Amino acid sequence: MKFVITIILFFLFTNCTRQISSDGSFISKFKSIDKNPSIICFSNSKKINNNGGHIQGVQLIQRKTGKYAILTGSSDAYSYYSVVKLGGENKVVSVNQLMDKPFKHAGGFQIFQNYLAVGIEDNSAKDKSKVCIYDISDPENPSVVPISVIERAGEPMRSTAGCVGITKYKNKALIAVGDWDTKNIDFYTCNFDEMGKNCFEKIYSIDTEKQLKKDWINKDWFSYQNINLFSINQNKLFLFGLGQNKKSENIADLFSLNEDAGKYSLIKLASKTFNCTNKTSFQASAGVELDDDGEMTIISSGYNIENGSYLNSFVHCKSSLKANTK
Repeated sequence: MKFVITIILFFLFTNCTRQISSDGSFISKFKSIDKNPSIICFSNSKKINNNGGHIQGVQLIQRKTGKYAILTGSSDAYSYYSVVKLGGENKVVSVNQLMDKPFKHAGGFQIFQNYLAVGIEDNSAKDKSKVCIYDISDPENPSVVPISVIERAGEPMRSTAGCVGITKYKNKALIAVGDWDTKNIDFYTCNFDEMGKNCFEKIYSIDTEKQLKKDWINKDWFSYQNINLFSINQNKLFLFGLGQNKKSENIADLFSLNEDAGKYSLIKLASKTFNCTNKTSFQASAGVELDDDGEMTIISSGYNIENGSYLNSFVHCKSSLKANTK
């Protein structure tokens, strides 16, 4: 009897693994997200600079102390990120200043495990930026000192870091950095356990204008304000691009990110339009969460944090899909 149970469990595990690693499974979870949002209202009593900038990115995280929305932002004087505790009151619990002018623009970002990866750029000269990784393990007491920094400088616009994605791939930390209007994506990597040693090296760049698009569902590439990376079983990569098209429609595009002998390429697998409300938009900020239980959520915010502000949460039902979170 034990032998039979073992065989059944082994079959279920291997079958689930094949399902998780398939493009079709990931696409179906994305397509099943409701295009209409749930509305989350939150309050703020903290001082915040809404001059000369706006909210740039948003991510959801779950910790033992509760669920949080993290929002990066820019201003005319400094870059920052805010922490909103969700549940009960839904309120801003901290506004955390990162860097002063000229590094006053903290852009689109992503959180993987306890690590927040964000590009902080000089969005005036557009010729330098810093991709910073912060410890976000305790969102009630967030860090403003990066554990690792990738320095970028040189050609204007090409040296910016407007949006950043991070995941774990083949036991390494993999970071994707989009430059001005996300025309190019640069990839950096280092051993995952050595991220605090400033050991990232640039390994590849994708020029999206030269990227072959023959296998894409459509050939559109937008000025994505946020990109998010996900790996399934550490060997299958997906990238989300979130922004608006020329009609000001809120677009989320799903790509497979394929690696062959150290070279990366993108294939657009699916695209979906979402109906943002309450002055939120993907042009302001948006992000994707795929939790341990396989629930995929897209979140968006408005341009500024006021005394009362809103998030839009686009969700689908729970499934068996699981991301690499280890």
